[in-house]
Amino acid sequence: MSISGLAMWRGKQEGWTTSDSLYFGFITATTVGYGDFRRKQSRCKYVAIVIALLGLVTSGLPVAVAKEALSIAS
Repeated sequence: MSISGLAMWRGKQEGWTTSDSLYFGFITATTVGYGDFRRKQSRCKYVAIVIALLGLVTSGLPVAVAKEALSIAS
């Protein structure tokens, strides 16, 4: 599942709107974590961990590829 899919799934269980669910997924995936949307159910902790890990991989891979490309070009 994608980050947005997991966020939508959790948001539905938490009773959040679509925009609130996507916002929660984005903030969690970027590991910013403002805390303005928090889970009410303890099961959401595990989904938030998965979203954060997916976000790290999703943002980390392009950075690593860009770094490698720049080091080869030099």
